[in-house]
Amino acid sequence: MTIRIIKPCAAALSALIILSAASCGESETTSPAATADTSPSVTLDAAETTAAGIMPSIPDGTDYGGYEFRIRNGNIADWMVTYSVDADEENGEALNDAIYARNLAVEEALNVKISSIDQSGARSDAEKAIKAGDDAYDIVLDTTAEAFTMATNGSALSFDNIPSLELDKPWWVQSSLRDTSIAGHVYYAISLFDTTHYCEIRGLMFNKTLRESYQLDDPYDLVSGGRWTLDRMKEMGVAVALDLDGDGKWTKDDQFGYTSWSRVGGEAMVYGIGGRLSLSKDEDDYPFFDLDDAFQYDRYEAVMKVFAEEGFKAPHGDSSNHGGLDEFIQGRILFYNEAIGNAHSLRGMDADFGIIPSPKYDESQAEYHHFGGTPYVEIVPKTASDPERTGYVLEMLAWKSQDTVVPAYYDVTLNGKIARDTESGPMLDIIFNTLSYPSQLAFDYCDTNITDRIWKNKGDFASYFAKNAEKIQKAIDKAVTAYEENN
Repeated sequence: MTIRIIKPCAAALSALIILSAASCGESETTSPAATADTSPSVTLDAAETTAAGIMPSIPDGTDYGGYEFRIRNGNIADWMVTYSVDADEENGEALNDAIYARNLAVEEALNVKISSIDQSGARSDAEKAIKAGDDAYDIVLDTTAEAFTMATNGSALSFDNIPSLELDKPWWVQSSLRDTSIAGHVYYAISLFDTTHYCEIRGLMFNKTLRESYQLDDPYDLVSGGRWTLDRMKEMGVAVALDLDGDGKWTKDDQFGYTSWSRVGGEAMVYGIGGRLSLSKDEDDYPFFDLDDAFQYDRYEAVMKVFAEEGFKAPHGDSSNHGGLDEFIQGRILFYNEAIGNAHSLRGMDADFGIIPSPKYDESQAEYHHFGGTPYVEIVPKTASDPERTGYVLEMLAWKSQDTVVPAYYDVTLNGKIARDTESGPMLDIIFNTLSYPSQLAFDYCDTNITDRIWKNKGDFASYFAKNAEKIQKAIDKAVTAYEENN
């Protein structure tokens, strides 16, 4: 039996695959030490899940008597399409109205009132309340880094202790659960409730006008034909490189093939060609370090060599030009790697642009791969007074998002307000359904520092890992102990 609920519209999401639910399959270029669980999840839209009886398993008559369900939302990032998880009223904006409708449906079904405090410092506020024994918030939304800190310092409640959560359901992002659990324990998760996981996904934009001016291959055709590779991207990027001011130097005033923030670009390209910047896990879900092998070194070096190619990468992708955004808008960059949510900054761009997947390592790579970023996630404080209630409300919020928030974000906001052509839609389907997420365990050693070395053409990855192997192992041991003891 399931609770009385407003049924989703049968036509909603008819062409939409649940974003991020499918994990990356193995290919000829998959590392032999990759995580064991690579099987895809069931992908169903809202109408199909309802027709198949896939709904939250909430008992009939569940009524929480007007309880205020309090969300401490630490996200105030204005570069995202939206950080809001609550709406006071309808205002004609599709995403706002979808959030309003979603929350209203959940409120009426469970007799709760959803409220949200949106300001930075969510983890700090939550931990202060937890130390005081105060049940101040029902859930906390913060970055994966902050969530990992709460998990390891004992502030977060293990989802093992919230049996009302059904993490195998399609409204939970299965690849994030696979990639961020430790020793079989989950302390934070991504569901379809929060749109920030869409915004954080690393995307690749290209200047269509510049591409046409140089009569280069159409990236859409290359992607569809399985021929969109790292070498092809390098050739196209170098082809447009131009010393515009004629000073004989490559400066920020010239024209380049590519730009990005160093970490964003490194992550997008490495994961795209089948590499990793995160620890693997064994069949029992215990993390172990295996990045120091020839397969990973080859991927790091391949990206590094492309970045180092003369004229390919713009020299200034930092806060001074918003990661190269300014030059891309000005029409002096062919390719631009950035989090998908920041694509709305391109609305004022005169030249047309498109969105495409990250390139493959070579044509033998079976499918495209993408980095899901480090989005905001859902954390339940250790002091939660009624974990069952928290779980049921979270289930309903995520489930109901399928026919409200997801189509508004995906079909209206992305395909309607950001992407400028019909071809970008299928590209986004590829991107959003081939995602991997990083473990925050030893993140700086494995992700931040490696992408920095790739960007700066420093290389010598073997020596770097040899120097830091002991520190990485200590971090692994500490995290495993914390996850097991705090459970």
